Amino acid sequence: MLDADGHQIGDNVAASRRREAHGGDGANRSHRPYYRLAREATSPVLTEPYLSSTNGHICITATAPVRDETGKLLGMVVADSELDRTLAFLEEDGSRRSFEPYFKFIYLLFSAGLLMVSMALGLHALIALGPVWSTVTTSDDFSAPFQATILFTLALAVFDLAKTIFEEEVLLRKDIRRHSTTRRTLTRFVAAILIAVSIEGLMLVFKFALDAPQHLWLAIGLLVAAAALMVALGLYVYLGAQAEVLLLRNRDQRHDGQ
Repeated sequence: MLDADGHQIGDNVAASRRREAHGGDGANRSHRPYYRLAREATSPVLTEPYLSSTNGHICITATAPVRDETGKLLGMVVADSELDRTLAFLEEDGSRRSFEPYFKFIYLLFSAGLLMVSMALGLHALIALGPVWSTVTTSDDFSAPFQATILFTLALAVFDLAKTIFEEEVLLRKDIRRHSTTRRTLTRFVAAILIAVSIEGLMLVFKFALDAPQHLWLAIGLLVAAAALMVALGLYVYLGAQAEVLLLRNRDQRHDGQ
């Protein structure tokens, strides 16, 4: 609460989740934008979003001026609210957001584990390349390059998956209400698997063509499966985009009707 001159009356009153010490009694708030807005207003005012000096979060301030019968300003009541928590309250999403830090920590652990698996696969791929430079190995032995290529491909797919999880779930705030967010994550994951499967099929084509031509149909079947996966992924992306357009259009129509 502030008096008519903008001096605070009493200490700050914070939500129970706040642990910082309450203070501010007697502080001069007359230079603050919310005081200047409410000083000339007859009804509550709301500031533009700004960076809080307390915790560095984006917040908004609501100020209600208190006047007597003649309209003289007696003081005002000021309330700050973090913008993200205000939006969570309006969207009835507070419970999920309260668990979000724990989910991010779990995703961080899994992405770190996948990153270590990717590094281990890359290391084994380098070790598998050893026989390539050995003078003991015959020149027509292609097992070492194929094995190294398979391990490098798997390492790349696992690394891309770990990077996707880290970017989408830890660094960036993903809006679960938008279908494009889930579609983007799934698309990147399937694309990484598609690249790995395609390379595996290509390697098998060369291997069976040289060593076991009778099994060449297995490699061809793997490439056909990769092509079918690519078609399915394209269809999924197209239908998902069309569905989101329809959902946004219906939402806009409901808002216009209200």
